[in-house]
Amino acid sequence: MAAPFKKQVKILLEKGCDFQIGVRKGTVLELRKEGYLVSWDRWMDDDSGECHPSVFSIMSYEDIVTENNYGSLKVLNRPLAMPLEPKQVRRSERVPAEVARMRFRKQFVLAIQEMLDDGSLRLVRDDFDLKIVDIVANGRDRYNKYITAHMMQDKRRGGSVVKKTDLQSERDVDFHKGFKSGHTMWKWFWQWRNNGDDGLFDSYRNCGKYARYDSATDGFICRVLNTLWDQERPTIYSYVESVKAAIESENARRERLAVPSGKLQQVGYDYVLGMIKDNAPIDHAIRKHGWDKAYRDMHAIGIGVETFRALERVEIDEYTVDLFVLMENTGLFDHLPASIRNLIGLDGSACRVTLSAAIDVHTRCLLALQIVPKALETPIEQTLEMIYMDKTAIADAAGAKFGWPMAGAPEMIVLDRGSAYVTDDAYDILASLGITNMGAPAGKPWLKPFIERIFRTIHSDLLLRFSGRAFSNVVERGENDSASRATLTLEAFLAWLVRWTVDAYHTKPHSSLGMSPAQAWAKAVKECPPRSLTNAEMREAFGVRKKRKLTRNGILMNYVHYQTDEIMNLYFSSKVEEVEVLRWDGDIGAISIRADDGPWTTVTARDPMWIGKTDTDLRVWLHDKSDQENDERIARQDFINEVNSESYRLKRLAGLISLPKHAGDLDRDVERFSRFADTAERRHAAGEFRDLLDDLDEDLKFDDSQPKLASKTAPDHFDPSSEISDEDSME
Repeated sequence: MAAPFKKQVKILLEKGCDFQIGVRKGTVLELRKEGYLVSWDRWMDDDSGECHPSVFSIMSYEDIVTENNYGSLKVLNRPLAMPLEPKQVRRSERVPAEVARMRFRKQFVLAIQEMLDDGSLRLVRDDFDLKIVDIVANGRDRYNKYITAHMMQDKRRGGSVVKKTDLQSERDVDFHKGFKSGHTMWKWFWQWRNNGDDGLFDSYRNCGKYARYDSATDGFICRVLNTLWDQERPTIYSYVESVKAAIESENARRERLAVPSGKLQQVGYDYVLGMIKDNAPIDHAIRKHGWDKAYRDMHAIGIGVETFRALERVEIDEYTVDLFVLMENTGLFDHLPASIRNLIGLDGSACRVTLSAAIDVHTRCLLALQIVPKALETPIEQTLEMIYMDKTAIADAAGAKFGWPMAGAPEMIVLDRGSAYVTDDAYDILASLGITNMGAPAGKPWLKPFIERIFRTIHSDLLLRFSGRAFSNVVERGENDSASRATLTLEAFLAWLVRWTVDAYHTKPHSSLGMSPAQAWAKAVKECPPRSLTNAEMREAFGVRKKRKLTRNGILMNYVHYQTDEIMNLYFSSKVEEVEVLRWDGDIGAISIRADDGPWTTVTARDPMWIGKTDTDLRVWLHDKSDQENDERIARQDFINEVNSESYRLKRLAGLISLPKHAGDLDRDVERFSRFADTAERRHAAGEFRDLLDDLDEDLKFDDSQPKLASKTAPDHFDPSSEISDEDSME
């Protein structure tokens, strides 16, 4: 029916239409410009019990469309449609078995109509009785052809077979019934003539809906079960046994009465189970499995956590993998310092490692996934840093086919209340980054279900493929020695973990998303690009503070010199000798410095080769440089040895090499080099000072036989007659 005005709106109801919204029923009296004029019937509020009278009101077209979108609008009767009788069942409410019975009867009715048309049957009930065999034969033939046509698989033009859906298979139920009498065929035919196909439906839907046990039995069993709800970890069989014992006792008591009354019927397992489901399913689940498991399995989920963009909600948690890994020092960790290798625990033993992971709830993408050393108490800083960084380089290093670009600034972080996250440092870093901290109580994993689910996926999809698995208890573990069966090194485990994340998990279609996490991330980023931080903000949040001296070469920090015009002016025009440095491993091309607790200033590297590089690039460069320097040192050492050997050989050939000396020559050289040394010892041995001509005067006074004093100018062992060669001269 066309709208009586020009405004284009969606018209769902027409004049005279009966409809229902919730518990309220109404009739459309007229379509106006502002909406439907509705006559509302009397209705009662089920919650308050208040009875509302019949009223007239205007309901806008948009409100009716909204109620229709939420599924609360129900059309009871349209004026141009055939009204339904109160007991009439809608065709959409019929079950497949009812439809199959109707189709079976319809083939016999059509066979009767064909016989009436060709004159082989008269429209008389006695003739139906006389020709019942022909009617049944024709009806059977038609029904067999009908079933055969529906059971045959259709083919497309290309020859491929068309697969039928489950609903189509249910509709093609092969239903058989025995031969009928002429009176039954007469009744079917006239029901079809008067009411069409609806007249061929029978009361099959009411089959089996009778009460097997009387109300007295039901009430007695309910009273018995009410005394059993508080049992610990009960089973259905224990309830059945208790109910049967109570019925036997009650029947015995009734027999002992003065006027014996009727006995109660004995019940079985299915009946007791049905009574539990009807009366106390939640109580039974709590007593059998405990509150936590009963709530986890039975609580209503509803729409769940709702997000509208990537990085709106991120969940972080830790997980100790159920796999023993060999902690061996392989080539992957050669560029790391010894302190970091010791922190990781690369001692060659087999142990289980702990992972710290972060997942984006909106796209189900892993934003961070790394091992947590045992010595690291608060891993949240490293995990947050990985969330902000593009991890494609990690995926390339692991040999993955796809990248790992999932990065950005999260809006909300969901953490548990574990000791690793309830710290001042964790709160400070979240506050400095402007991240909302949502703390989930410990022992409530359903409050952060997405990160818990990803850990189970890692176990079921990746870890079970390797040997050395650990088990949750001694019964499952048995005699399996997981540590001795470990074959996967830490390097190989990390590589497979990255490849599984990028190539297996991010590319697998997710049932909740309707697409893969990688596709969901690409779509979310296209609609609302995530926000990132500048390098200065990253240094402030994740950087390391140290003290460094200010020299004319600038500032030396981890083998890299940093120098700018501001640093030069600071060095020449102030008395600053030491500055505070803030360095972030994600960008070593620049650092932040401050002097005398002043503001932070950015200083770039002196060599442009470090602009935009990371600490990993520096470690690799140092490792390669050490190998090159070692080769250069060995080359220089070999050159020096060879050139010395060759020089010595040539000098010997030219006679420039002196002959080897014996012990006497060495003593003579020592005496010659110490000949003119003036010491207290020698002065004492020389005696008092005498003039140069005193020896001549003494020769005149004394005989030659008298001993002579040693001269000061010459040693006592000096022989004037000895000759000094040119080689012995000091000059």
